[in-house]
Amino acid sequence: MNVCNLTDSEEVIIQRNGEPILTKYTEDQGSRSSYYGLCYAKTGAKVESTHHKRAQASSSKERFQQIAILENVNRLLRKASDTVINLATIEDPIEQTNLAFTFKDCLEELWDNINLREDNWGDLLNILQGVLAQVEFELLSGSQKSSIKKVVTEYLCKAEVADSDMEDALGILSQAGFDPLRGISGKPQD
Repeated sequence: MNVCNLTDSEEVIIQRNGEPILTKYTEDQGSRSSYYGLCYAKTGAKVESTHHKRAQASSSKERFQQIAILENVNRLLRKASDTVINLATIEDPIEQTNLAFTFKDCLEELWDNINLREDNWGDLLNILQGVLAQVEFELLSGSQKSSIKKVVTEYLCKAEVADSDMEDALGILSQAGFDPLRGISGKPQD
């Protein structure tokens, strides 16, 4: 058996003379790489990798598409947050209605990407949509606007929505006079 040191960034390989070996390909990505190169020892002194180009064009494309979708979700969350902040400060009923519809559209677009986040995030998004379906936007009270704003900015926009966050958000909406579970409880609409 021979021990071959490939480079400083690659692992030490133990190889029997003349047999192909696999080595973790870590030159580009440090120790995080999950790709391996097939190496041969031609003379016993020099090891050459046959894995110079990664055959991962399709997986890279999928990864970039996933990143683009996540960036779009983050953009929609920022837009929803900005819209609900403006909604809480606007008094003009027409402008408030326009902002509320913009906010509702953001929530619907976020709903299209519900599988990208954890279950609690999707549940909170669903509850917010149900709450907004209960009222006419121009009739929202100041405390209701503030509660929706707080739930969106402090909970929906978080990196991860925990169980305790869900309980807090439900409490905030209930204190503002909403029935957050009305949409899933089967209670008839007024």
